[in-house]
Amino acid sequence: MHKKHKITVFLIEDDPSQLTSIESLLEFKGFVFQSFNNAKDFLTLSDVSRPAVLISDMRLPDLNGVELYKALTDRGEDIPIIFISGESSIQESIDAMKHGAIEFLVKPFDINDLICAIEKASRIELKRVNLKILLKSLSPREKQVFDLLIQGLNNSELMEKINISLPTVKQYKSEVMRKLGAKSLSELMNLSNQTV
Repeated sequence: MHKKHKITVFLIEDDPSQLTSIESLLEFKGFVFQSFNNAKDFLTLSDVSRPAVLISDMRLPDLNGVELYKALTDRGEDIPIIFISGESSIQESIDAMKHGAIEFLVKPFDINDLICAIEKASRIELKRVNLKILLKSLSPREKQVFDLLIQGLNNSELMEKINISLPTVKQYKSEVMRKLGAKSLSELMNLSNQTV
């Protein structure tokens, strides 16, 4: 298996021929991947190495895609998910997108569509992972200011909420933006929105 990409692709597919087909494609394209034939085996992983992308059949024997997404979010995992399915309704695809799917592909899908979906999910994942690393550089107070800023609070609301003076608010905002590499408040909001 080649290791061209930094991203690990996790694949959950209960159809053996579909599983083999996607594995062959991932190997050919140089992705590092790990396969499972049910959701529960994937969920038993104690450490999901990041950055990662998850490709999962929407209808698995043990959990459906929405249940899998909920199980991951309950664990605090925000891995981008690409759902695939052979017999899903429009409502199921809408539900999947509402529940965090990056893409929803109906079988049989074009392999280029799957590769494009993996690349899109990879870009989102790398931004998420990068933001998490940057957020670790913030002090607890700076993290609090960041969380309030992305909720849309202005200077006076920040002063009131965390009981600090205007010069101190401005200093914290400046430090948060410097550490996160944002040149403006809108860029900071955009950085946060792109990774959610």
